[in-house]
Amino acid sequence: MAPVTPTGLSATTAMEQLPAEAEIAPTDLYARLKLAEMAIARLEAERDLLESMVVRLGALAAELDADGLVQGVTEAARDLTDAPLAMFVPTERAALSQPTIVCEPGILGEPPDPARVPLLAGALWRVTPVRLDDVAPWDDGSKGYGRLADGRPFRSWVCAPVRTRYGDALGGLFLAHYRPQAFARRDEQLAYGLATHLGASLDNLSLFQERGRVAGALQQTLLPPVLPEVPGLDIAARYRPAKSTALVGGDFYDIFEVRPDVWSVIIGDVSGIGPEAAALTGIARYAARALASQAPSPALLLSQLNDTLVRFGFQERFCTMLYVELHPDGDVVRAKIANGGHPYPFVLRSDGSVEEVEVSGTLLGVLSDVSLEEREILLAPGDVLVGYTDGVTEARDPSGDFFGPDGLAGVLPGCIGRPAASVAQRIELAVLEYQAGVTPDDIAIVAVQALPDLLVLADGSGEDGAAAMASDLFR
Repeated sequence: MAPVTPTGLSATTAMEQLPAEAEIAPTDLYARLKLAEMAIARLEAERDLLESMVVRLGALAAELDADGLVQGVTEAARDLTDAPLAMFVPTERAALSQPTIVCEPGILGEPPDPARVPLLAGALWRVTPVRLDDVAPWDDGSKGYGRLADGRPFRSWVCAPVRTRYGDALGGLFLAHYRPQAFARRDEQLAYGLATHLGASLDNLSLFQERGRVAGALQQTLLPPVLPEVPGLDIAARYRPAKSTALVGGDFYDIFEVRPDVWSVIIGDVSGIGPEAAALTGIARYAARALASQAPSPALLLSQLNDTLVRFGFQERFCTMLYVELHPDGDVVRAKIANGGHPYPFVLRSDGSVEEVEVSGTLLGVLSDVSLEEREILLAPGDVLVGYTDGVTEARDPSGDFFGPDGLAGVLPGCIGRPAASVAQRIELAVLEYQAGVTPDDIAIVAVQALPDLLVLADGSGEDGAAAMASDLFR
């Protein structure tokens, strides 16, 4: 709707009701004062209208829905020109399939169809706008011009092409009036300016959406599509990308077999976002896979990986990685852990106790000489090893306090007796709840649970450990 003046009239109506200066002759002081008051009122109405348009168009620039963007600009075109009808007609290249028509409820009897009228259809492919002062001589009754509910046809038209920054036609912005010669040069310029704004905004929206799709597809290539089934282990992972950007994040994880009956779990984080971060993520993940079969220990593998990343020369970018080598051995699992500057993992024991596994190391990809510790721990049946990225511990609540390692340690006891998938999901939900649903950083979580070969149930029957743990989730 058009902005309303203090008198209760729309700005456009108020301007129409102001008489021209020639109607009052400045014969005395009162007449001069009256002319000045009307001139001020005219300027104030124009100012109110422009201020309203600035606010509305600014808000539309941030619109991420094509339908809402087109609706808003079409409404602005009608309000700025006081046209009874404004409409946007898309071409096949546009993201919309149906025309957008803006008019007062109940006034439209027959909607216009510019595609049926050569004078209007041609405007879609022009570079400059077209103003038709009266189409009555060309109205052959084909109904393409449209009519009001009382039968009057639309006789005056302004047609402005909507194009991308590269000139591709997206559609046309049309203004229609039942009076002949209803539009002036100013209306034509306004329509052209709004059409240009709409074209650029639709173009930017399309680029933003395409970037999001590409980022999502690329991110999926940096994560394993399906986790492998490992005898004696229950492994689960959760990944949640940051919502604040459509760029590729740097969190990643992987699980793969190094040698027969030896499995590796990696979880890492690359600094930054975007194509460079994605490139470093891909190199780190696949280089770790390639080096794993030859490296005699996790610490040596990370050292060799660091050499590889340094040679690529990613300048100020770096990588952190937790590397775990799993050796199932009867009822226990030996886990050899090396850490390249990554947050310490946690172990949830089957008795409910929680341990932080302190294993230090230098972040990777910056210095040629790194210091890397290595530790070995044992996972008994029911124990869960949890690796995660800093999106977990650096989550903030509305007051700015960190979730921190203490927050994670507080969540884990509530996961006792649950399968790995439930443990990872509970951590994720706890972090989301802590930061009120906002995810400014990527979150990756990997949970590895040691399973006994056979669990004996209360009735004396038995089932394999993975099935028992999974069924326990639903009890």
